[in-house]
Amino acid sequence: MGVHGASRMPRCRLLESRCSRRDEPRRYSIMRAIAILLFTAAPTRAVQLGSGRGGGVLVVGSANVDLIAYAPRMPTAGETLMGSAFEKLPGGKGANQAVAAAKLGSRTQFISALGQDVLGDESIAGYEACGIDTQHIVRIADASTGCALITVDETSGNNMIVVVAGAGGFLCDAHLAAAADAFETSAVMLTQLEVPMETTIAALRRGRAAGVLTVCNTAPAPEDGLPDELLGLADVLCPNESEAAVLTGMPTDTDEQCEAAARALLAKGAGAVVMTLGERGCLLVAPEQQPKRYAVPDTALTGPVLDTIGAGDAFLGALADRLAAAGTDLPVATALDKAIPTAIYAATVSVQRPGAQASYATAEDIPAELFGF
Repeated sequence: MGVHGASRMPRCRLLESRCSRRDEPRRYSIMRAIAILLFTAAPTRAVQLGSGRGGGVLVVGSANVDLIAYAPRMPTAGETLMGSAFEKLPGGKGANQAVAAAKLGSRTQFISALGQDVLGDESIAGYEACGIDTQHIVRIADASTGCALITVDETSGNNMIVVVAGAGGFLCDAHLAAAADAFETSAVMLTQLEVPMETTIAALRRGRAAGVLTVCNTAPAPEDGLPDELLGLADVLCPNESEAAVLTGMPTDTDEQCEAAARALLAKGAGAVVMTLGERGCLLVAPEQQPKRYAVPDTALTGPVLDTIGAGDAFLGALADRLAAAGTDLPVATALDKAIPTAIYAATVSVQRPGAQASYATAEDIPAELFGF
């Protein structure tokens, strides 16, 4: 998509492009009031946080606005297809994961980049309505807020997405350095691949140096694979089965094939692999341990699948929330074993509601027994 191009990176040195709240338009307060109506506020049920570095979640990644068209089926190449509805919703994998963690009760900080436009104003207002700490979100003066163009098949709920990074393409290590305190006060960090690869690697380096549990979601998966350094810096690597196939060049049609692909990623340096399998649940593969597959619980299925937009991000936000709650007393594989059922439940809740962030579960949607460590 061109967001990794070196020619664009010098602008990320211009930290003065970041706006303070004092400099934002007066319409910001109006946008925040509107956003409170669009987002579900953070839950009231108390969630125990772990002892590790304050128990918080840090998300470094993309923030977009989703432009969604609903159609009776997916169009073929070159075809114009009449749709039935259109929505504009907050999105971006980084923002989605931050909202998912915050709505479950985690103290959540978000490092990202937005344009100095109305979409950026609306986005920040929405994050703050969810309780997310937005002080480290950079505003880029001459770039638009990122957008995702999404087509949803109304029959199956499946979707196709094209992402335009916009301001997110300028997020870089200089911005991470300015947010050093966020790394020092978090227990778990989530990263994805919708911002420049070098920025994701820099975030993982800083997380590792700060003693944070590093989680990397491999979406969108690059056709030429992942750098070895990234794999070595990821305590937990989280691909879905399609991404795992792209990254390894191996088939992932069966559980056995998924395990083999996960082992290949472990051999390249990943600490553990959590592979999401859609309606089949999730597979955990860790070194020197038997793989474990987790099914979608029947109790989580209370209605039809409406759409799958952001379901993987719902899973990851919930996974980070529970890992942060585990603190530092449990081995990573043990903490993952306890956190994954909650993440599956949260993702299942989300696909039975429309949209991404608005569909995410609060603590009240999750059985109490899934919050224990």
